[in-house]
Amino acid sequence: MGNAVPLENRITTVFPTLSRAHQKLARLILDNGLFVAFASAAELGRQVGVSNATVVRFCQALGYDGYPELQAAVRANLPTYVHKVQQIERKRTSVRVENVIQRVFELDAQNLSSTLNSLDQQQFWAATRALARASHILVVAGGLSAGPALYLAHSLNVMGFDARPALNGGIPLTLELARLEPASVLIGISVWRYVADTVAAMEHAQRIGATRIAITDSPVAPIAQRAHFAFQVATAGAAHSLSLTGMLALMNTFIAALSYTRPKQTARALRQIDAAYRRGKLVLE
Repeated sequence: MGNAVPLENRITTVFPTLSRAHQKLARLILDNGLFVAFASAAELGRQVGVSNATVVRFCQALGYDGYPELQAAVRANLPTYVHKVQQIERKRTSVRVENVIQRVFELDAQNLSSTLNSLDQQQFWAATRALARASHILVVAGGLSAGPALYLAHSLNVMGFDARPALNGGIPLTLELARLEPASVLIGISVWRYVADTVAAMEHAQRIGATRIAITDSPVAPIAQRAHFAFQVATAGAAHSLSLTGMLALMNTFIAALSYTRPKQTARALRQIDAAYRRGKLVLE
């Protein structure tokens, strides 16, 4: 690879072919660039339990002569990493309680912009077409991602799609996975601490040949590596938790695109649901 190829592109290109140890190194480098910028090869290896030699072989697998060249590529982006660290430190010092409202909205505006900029429109429309023709849609998530998954499945349902959420592992998830077939679509949603059940569900869908869509926060997240279509959302938060604003915006984009792709189906389903709500007196007039 030429030196002009960005580090992240190098990693995402070869990630599926890397060994387990090299994949651990790749995730550490993408998630913790500031540490890598100043750590020795031995220190980097200790973080994931591999040898100095393994770190060097990993660098060479990416097309670098050795660790110093990879480290230089990381340092080229150092202002970005330093900016992120400074943001975190300022939460304790310069950010006053009365500024929290503005700070949260500023970060979410940035999340929306970053999510939009990373969206591959060709992939988006290909995924939309796959959803439109799916025999059955299963939305799998857990933890922080469960709320958005429930929202997406509900929205697809009221539009006339056979969509179900699976927000718990164990027997409930197993029963849902048993319904999957090659004509199904599985949407896996997971960010940061990736939920093992969601990854396992993607692996099952992969084995049976179902179409797989991943919504996550990293190009090398486990579910992204097992998906036909992987979409990355920005999740920077003002406090300890992540922001899901970018994720919800992406879901709303899919919902809108599908409503225009299947206008007659959507209108018919909405009329039927509205009539059912009225008959059951489920909503106030």
